[in-house]
Amino acid sequence: MHVDDMQVRNVKPRGRSVARHREGIEKQRIAQRRAQHLRYDPNVVQNPFAIEKNASFYLPETHRFQLMGAAAEEKRLRDCSVHAKRQYIISKRSNNVVKEKNRWKEEEQKKHIEHQRVRRFREAGIKALANTSSVPYDTVTHKPKDSVEAVRLKYSEDRWKYKAEMRKNLLNTRQNGHYNPITGADYPRIIEPEEPRIPSQLRRQPTKKIRGHIL
Repeated sequence: MHVDDMQVRNVKPRGRSVARHREGIEKQRIAQRRAQHLRYDPNVVQNPFAIEKNASFYLPETHRFQLMGAAAEEKRLRDCSVHAKRQYIISKRSNNVVKEKNRWKEEEQKKHIEHQRVRRFREAGIKALANTSSVPYDTVTHKPKDSVEAVRLKYSEDRWKYKAEMRKNLLNTRQNGHYNPITGADYPRIIEPEEPRIPSQLRRQPTKKIRGHIL
């Protein structure tokens, strides 16, 4: 059989523009449908979707999207709900903005106070004392430093030595008496230690209590 003798149905390609006119295609299919379906004569019925003006459900194009009755009430309730939710979000956002501004203001005040505190420490040199040694003498050579704390420590040490000598003499006198019980010889006279005097550097300093001693 020759190809020219064959009856081939050539269909014109539609292209992508067909998808843009789906409503027109649907109307065309309804008008051209067969097989026990009612077919509208295009000479009689121009638009099968058109509604007659005397019909009960007829509505002009200008009133199609205007809500009336129950639909209008539902629309009003929905608008109120959306408006209330939007106002809640706006109010919450405003409160968060105010809280954030107050928080940053407090942080700036704390930072300013901390700067003032550091500046006072730098001017007075108080914070630098934390880097000093905990003892007023050299830990390697054990030589006292030239400071009031070294004088106070020396005076406190002299007080301890003085009290130790006084206690030793007191115990010796009360336990042994004034003579040797074996030989009968008298003990040499006990010399009382000299009480240390308060250094002049400590007289101008406030009193400080060290292990029961007021310096």
